[in-house]
Amino acid sequence: MPPRPPRLQDVADLAKVSLGAASRILRGDHASFSDETRERVVAASQKLGWRRNLLVSGMQTGKTRTVGVVIPPYDSFWVSVLSGIHSRLAEADFLPITVWLGDIEHMPQFEADEEQGIRLMNRLLDRRVDGLILWPPFGLAYYQHAPELRDRQVPVVMIDYHSDQPISDTVATDEVQATRDVARHLHDLGHRRIAYLGGREVLSQTWAMERRRGLEQAIDAMPGVEYHSWRLNQAGTNGLEVARRVLASRLKPTAVIAATDHEAVDLYQAAAELGLKIPEDLSVVGFADLDFAASMAPPLTTVRQRASEIGARAAGIVLDRIGRKADDEPYLDARIAADLVLRASTAPPQARP
Repeated sequence: MPPRPPRLQDVADLAKVSLGAASRILRGDHASFSDETRERVVAASQKLGWRRNLLVSGMQTGKTRTVGVVIPPYDSFWVSVLSGIHSRLAEADFLPITVWLGDIEHMPQFEADEEQGIRLMNRLLDRRVDGLILWPPFGLAYYQHAPELRDRQVPVVMIDYHSDQPISDTVATDEVQATRDVARHLHDLGHRRIAYLGGREVLSQTWAMERRRGLEQAIDAMPGVEYHSWRLNQAGTNGLEVARRVLASRLKPTAVIAATDHEAVDLYQAAAELGLKIPEDLSVVGFADLDFAASMAPPLTTVRQRASEIGARAAGIVLDRIGRKADDEPYLDARIAADLVLRASTAPPQARP
């Protein structure tokens, strides 16, 4: 028979301390014991190869030190969000359990299979995660199914999803600041005909609506600017088609702001088809600073959202909430600043051909 794994009692016996003392020291209680006692217990645990049994600890405390993260590695922005979540949870000795719908080849939105999405969140709750961090479509799912999910008394943080009646903490980019910086940059360059190529605006993407509204407010405060916005269809599948309409419109914009860098790619292609040069005939600004933005031709001026900071902030809020009731204090609406990264896709306007 294989030898049994060392128990905490074995550590206590070797260190010549009580079981309770060994347990408290190895759980991080450094204030109640002398340095010599702590060193003896740690040395005994290392010599025996003892490891804490988190399953037993979870049964005793009701906490599993895990957080369910329902975020796909959709693009480099969300990969950085996941990195921030992982780093912050690791600092606190918590483990993320990351799940999502679909696969990397075909990433369906939540509304494509609402029943499966609810099952996914319930699977995490059934495994007694101590908290949940959700990306926008699952934020909508949580909002719509709040009564059955909130009965679990698990703190939730939604990223980039807001409702008029908050039911959880949220973390998002400061869209007002970001869009104001973009509008000011183009205005200072001399652009007076500005268009916006928006993303799909559905219930799960409140960030898209906030971004458009923020831009409209910023441009409304700038006299003499002609402005019009377009948006993608509900599925978000007609980016190139809408980009062509934007550039061929009667507005003849000298600058176009894209909802994300993905739409900026469509604008580059549409401009090439129409014989427009960037930035000579058309300035383009994106959002997110995805991993391909700097290598576009020309490199894309874009808003760098602080994705890793957003993830770390979301994880920090969950950690703060764990162990406290949800109604102890008002829900947080954390806004993270963004940075305008100037590259070669914006310049003063010239007469469009």
